[in-house]
Amino acid sequence: MHVVVTGMGVVSPIGIGTDQFWTAAVNGVSGIQRIESFDASGQRSQIAGEIPGFNPAGFLSAKYIEQTDRFTQLALLATSLALEDAGGLDVYAPQRLAVSIGSGMGGFATFEASATRNFRNQPTPPFTVPRTMANSAAAWIAIKHRFKGMNLTCSTACSSGANAIGMALDLLRTGRADAVIAGGAEACVLPLTMTAFEALRALTTGFNTTPTRASRPFAKGRDGFVMSEGAGVLILEKEENAKQRGAKMYARLAGYGQACDATHIVMPEMNGQVAAMRLAITDAGMEPDSIDYINAHATSTPLGDIVETRAIKSLFENRAGDISINATKSMIGHTVGASAAIGSIATIMALHTGIIHPTINLDEADPECDLAYTPNHAQQKNPRNGLCNAFGFGGNNASILFTTLE
Repeated sequence: MHVVVTGMGVVSPIGIGTDQFWTAAVNGVSGIQRIESFDASGQRSQIAGEIPGFNPAGFLSAKYIEQTDRFTQLALLATSLALEDAGGLDVYAPQRLAVSIGSGMGGFATFEASATRNFRNQPTPPFTVPRTMANSAAAWIAIKHRFKGMNLTCSTACSSGANAIGMALDLLRTGRADAVIAGGAEACVLPLTMTAFEALRALTTGFNTTPTRASRPFAKGRDGFVMSEGAGVLILEKEENAKQRGAKMYARLAGYGQACDATHIVMPEMNGQVAAMRLAITDAGMEPDSIDYINAHATSTPLGDIVETRAIKSLFENRAGDISINATKSMIGHTVGASAAIGSIATIMALHTGIIHPTINLDEADPECDLAYTPNHAQQKNPRNGLCNAFGFGGNNASILFTTLE
């Protein structure tokens, strides 16, 4: 039994909708700019990947807007785009339609705003709890579209979206659903969130005056990641059902691997990353020699990019240098729980179009990062089997494997 992707929706700093996102990605457009959503003049990191022109009033009622956090609104828009792309799922019983969404932080914008009001002895808004809870995005997707099947939320930091997609694969394989709306959403361009990541020395601080140059995975002189917001949603179905309803199919979701470092709460560890990639390949019934493309986690932190490079070398050995690798975060920054969902869309589009989008800002690579990272210009490589990596705090490593339909 094969699982296929029949619809995609993305809301990102470089575009809303797959066509806009992919055109920008292939052309190496950066979506990083100085923060506009709040006064960031007191922050050490004053740049982010914000979504230009996002207006929830354009697709949600005033009631929905009042009761939803921004991350939920991003997820709702990405879902609507994905469903439209898939041609709708009306052929399935509502009880057979599941939702699986990842978010590392949940409704943190609501939490931060309500906490500030409380400290100022102002009334707490009545929808603070339902807006803040991590499962609100998945719940509102189900409510809006009347999906009555299993409704799951995954929160494993930066790997949340990947694990949500992996859980969706398991739901389809075990017959618990006929179709799954799966992906991730995050909206953490916020004063407290960014200050907290600054305290961990995780954010870039050296490119406030040149924001488009700030996110530079694998490059010499990188100094941390760029905080961003976004959402990505996939429509996943069993291939035989998709064919029966005449759906277009982008790619197969063939494998999923997850492994915990069990080593450190924030520092990456190579062996867990190797294990996640190997498990995804094994789960797909394939061998490492089959992989010809990797959408890297590659956040642009000094240590993280080196560890991922070492993990790829460890697993693929003398073939590592032949694999096309790229970093979507070089253009959109780090969308935390949404990153692997958006990265999955980039992976699928690479398989669907044959084009590997560039890793921008890679003029001079770190000497310890010496693989084929597709620097600065897209390449026509026609990959057949691609991994999308996601490695999060807590040592939560996930890798998902997509293949072409042939």
